[in-house]
Amino acid sequence: MIAIRSALRSAGLLGLFVALVTPLPTAAAGQPDPLGVALPLPERPAIPPAMPCEALVTSATADAGGTGYRIIAATEETAGAGAPTLCVVKGYAAPQTQFELRLPMTTYAGRFLQGGCGGMCGVISDSITPLCSNAHIAGGTFAVAYNNGGHFAAGIGDGTWASDPELRMQFAHKATHATALAAKAIIARFYGRPPEHSYFVGCSGGGREALMEAQRYPTDFDGVVAGSSVSMPAAMQLFLWEAQKGIDAAGNEIFTRDAVATLHRAVLAACDRLDGIPDGQIDDPRRCRYDPAPLLCPADGQATASCLTAAQVDAARAYYRGPVDADGNALFPGGAPYGAELGWIGPGAATRTGKFAAEAFIKQVLLPGELPRDFSWRDWRFTRASLDRLLRAGASFDATDPDLSAFRDHGGKLLLWQGMADNAAGAYGMLDYYQAVRGRMGGLAATRRFARMFAVPGGYHCRGGYVPYDEDFLGAVVNWVERGAAPESVIAAARLEDGAIRRRPIYAYPTPTRYRRGDVNDPRSFAAGVVKREPADGYDWPGSRAGTRGRF
Repeated sequence: MIAIRSALRSAGLLGLFVALVTPLPTAAAGQPDPLGVALPLPERPAIPPAMPCEALVTSATADAGGTGYRIIAATEETAGAGAPTLCVVKGYAAPQTQFELRLPMTTYAGRFLQGGCGGMCGVISDSITPLCSNAHIAGGTFAVAYNNGGHFAAGIGDGTWASDPELRMQFAHKATHATALAAKAIIARFYGRPPEHSYFVGCSGGGREALMEAQRYPTDFDGVVAGSSVSMPAAMQLFLWEAQKGIDAAGNEIFTRDAVATLHRAVLAACDRLDGIPDGQIDDPRRCRYDPAPLLCPADGQATASCLTAAQVDAARAYYRGPVDADGNALFPGGAPYGAELGWIGPGAATRTGKFAAEAFIKQVLLPGELPRDFSWRDWRFTRASLDRLLRAGASFDATDPDLSAFRDHGGKLLLWQGMADNAAGAYGMLDYYQAVRGRMGGLAATRRFARMFAVPGGYHCRGGYVPYDEDFLGAVVNWVERGAAPESVIAAARLEDGAIRRRPIYAYPTPTRYRRGDVNDPRSFAAGVVKREPADGYDWPGSRAGTRGRF
């Protein structure tokens, strides 16, 4: 069995809001993870600029699709030896969507890529997830844009800007669309022609943006990659639930590093073999039914590193259950997935930054002026009425509409993915949404013609994991759009605690990965499994649009 991964890896849990004043972490200034397998893209001839870089700057406001924008600076830059020279454009779209657009000077191949931001945005990112997809950016064939979500902020957990109603709507969906319009107009001017293919990649808050684009602006992009997206307003309840259950009355965290490591070992021992192979990962945590009661420390003994206190057992049960009302009715699609235990402590945990970010989002973005000035994370009560209030207030921010017919009819391709040890979004929400899409778009077979989903075992929120897989979803969607090659599988790669490198195929849902024989770290040891019956993945909670309850 794989050794327990360090609990420090929980810092990779980016959550919808895991840092109050810190931008999303990047992969070594945008460089790809060397373990990742970047897929080869269709070869396209390079398109040279039609004008000098600095000539893009003018003193006039330009218009793109009714959106005014202004270029502030345009300079040629080279990241280092061997890196392509870029024309780096900085500008903003009305009212205050700051964006950066990187235009290759000699290697551009007619592709435009827009990356999403995280949390409440407010800062401009410089890379995408999964990490290995950044290899395509480094290669210089894409013109690439990022933006700040329509407002300036101290960090992705800062909601001060939300006192302006228009900025709230910019954050909800307008800023992403405005950036796409402005970037495409600048690309057309710089190269003398518009981009031939346009792509959007985002995870967490960026995954929400990705789905907003497919739902509200279906002609903006030809290919969209959306990771770890769930009902944003409802997710705040998950953060507050874990904070209230994971911090005692004195303000101390209930879980310790030893406790989560002990629990994680026990969960793997109980559920690792459910997929037919003991390999240190749980492919589908929804099948796990572990109760931590056997780990309870002896009543007459002292707590040790190998057992859990009564408070820790109770908190673990609450985490796995997820937010419920007094009658036990779910107020969110599930709780913490089995396998996510190492993420319950550290900077990415709800007991740290998550509780404050959820408090800020509810108080400043969703319900501005409606809560007491001294409202804090401890004051939230978990009722059906409180959830309904969040869902009504957050309708503009929720990318949960299953009607993707306009995006499909445009020829768009959607790739959804979800880490199955995601402690910020859980493992049920994306599947619940995909079930809703399947129901609205004519069933599983019809949906798979334009929208596919991948469940990443052992994966945390957007990056990292107790098995920290990395995979090239951007390359998969590019090949789908440009070659018509629907992705049946992707190769995921991870470096294990003992230094070994694991590579494994992950098949488009619901096809399972079947072990044949041989080394469990070798992708040749696996093949596509058989889908015996179409799964029903709708989760029984008030925000579901699936209309069918799952079997798990």
